[in-house]
Amino acid sequence: MKKIKNFCIFSLFLSVCLLFTATAFAHSLWLNASDYTPEIYPKYGARTKVYFGWGHHYPVDDFLPVEYLQEFSLIFPDGKVEKITPNPGGFLATQINFKQPGSYIVSASKKPGFYTMYMDKGEVHHKIGPKTGLKGVILSLYYEQYTKSLISVGEAEDSSFSKPVGHKLEIIPLENPYKLHGCGGHFLPVKVLFEGKPAQYCKVYATYAGFSTGDDFAYATSTDGEGIAKIRLIHWGPWLIKADIKLPAPEELKDKCNELHYTATLTFEVP
Repeated sequence: MKKIKNFCIFSLFLSVCLLFTATAFAHSLWLNASDYTPEIYPKYGARTKVYFGWGHHYPVDDFLPVEYLQEFSLIFPDGKVEKITPNPGGFLATQINFKQPGSYIVSASKKPGFYTMYMDKGEVHHKIGPKTGLKGVILSLYYEQYTKSLISVGEAEDSSFSKPVGHKLEIIPLENPYKLHGCGGHFLPVKVLFEGKPAQYCKVYATYAGFSTGDDFAYATSTDGEGIAKIRLIHWGPWLIKADIKLPAPEELKDKCNELHYTATLTFEVP
């Protein structure tokens, strides 16, 4: 009886450790801006610096290696797309200059890949790659990560923020967050698209800078049957919204991973 009790305690301890390890690896990707609403001057224009968040501690955590990036772009109010060359080092902080007022979107994505966690000789191992040929697999996934940041330059009255940029998983604000307030009485409706279609009953999380120094979110909800969720804006300042989708691996990938994991984030500032 004592052996059974000890085994159960050990199994519970191991499960908690594995869950913590898996969560710790699952870094999130997001974009920050030094100024989400830069003032524009007729002679000099406007500017801001965007830099990457990578990890678990919003607004900044770990360094994102530049070779991890797949796409980094500035999308103009008229839909024009201009590639951004990231400034190497640190948080890849990169200055962006604007000549005209309007609603701009900074867009980025991480190169997709595989991650596997497995047991070997009583120890947990991590592999940045598929599970092919491994035994004792605890979890194995294929991942894709996308992020956007909304920059409102000058008196922006257009609806450019509500236009999709084409990410596989994407969060689209249905109202301009810069016209709302963090008083607790305003909601920001967002639409989540997956492969261009409404992501029904998708998990959506939101938080604001200063809410937590850990991996906690201030708000959690789900999209409805039309892929729409409403975020209660309970604080002023920079916000992050995250959408998360997990799917079982299709037949052609079952020898490489057990599930597919897609995440998308959206950042902006609430007056």
